Amino acid sequence: MKKLFKSTFFVVVVFFSLNVLMYAQEAETSGLDGGSLDSQFDYIITKSNSYEAFQVVKKTWLYKVKSNSLDSVKGLRDNIVTLENNVQEQQKEINVLKSSLQETNSKLEIASSEKDSFAFIGMRLTKSTYSAMVWTIIFILILALLVMLFLFKRSNTVTVKTKELLHDKQEEFDAHRKWALEREQTLARDLNKLKQKYKGLD
Repeated sequence: MKKLFKSTFFVVVVFFSLNVLMYAQEAETSGLDGGSLDSQFDYIITKSNSYEAFQVVKKTWLYKVKSNSLDSVKGLRDNIVTLENNVQEQQKEINVLKSSLQETNSKLEIASSEKDSFAFIGMRLTKSTYSAMVWTIIFILILALLVMLFLFKRSNTVTVKTKELLHDKQEEFDAHRKWALEREQTLARDLNKLKQKYKGLD
């Protein structure tokens, strides 16, 4: 029975000491498992033993910090690659947006120029040029109308004067014809008288 008790006691003590040892190792590495590299180095400095001017650090801790450092560096490199890819994607999007903006600006310029101009007799004219051309045509037509009115008035005056002169000449002609007719009749009578007179003499 004593043997059984001793062996049981021995097993319990070994089991307990293993548990304590595992707990101690977990506690030792738990400060290295989480946190930043700075806090991990602080943990190593505070928990390591001092010997004269040196710090005695467990190899497992150094390997753990090395592994953590390499993981951090790898994570940072992965982040850098991801960020560079994001930057490239964003640059592509920016280039697409720039080209789209340039295309939109050119379309806007074309639309505004088309809005300010239109086709007239196959020519592209701005509104100001068209307006100037229309006002020039109106001015020329008004000027032509004034010239025609002046010429009409002048010709009308000439026509009226010519009619008056024609009327005067007609009256003169009629008076002359009347006088000539009367003279002819008088001469004809005188001639008849002379003929009769000469007949009477024969």
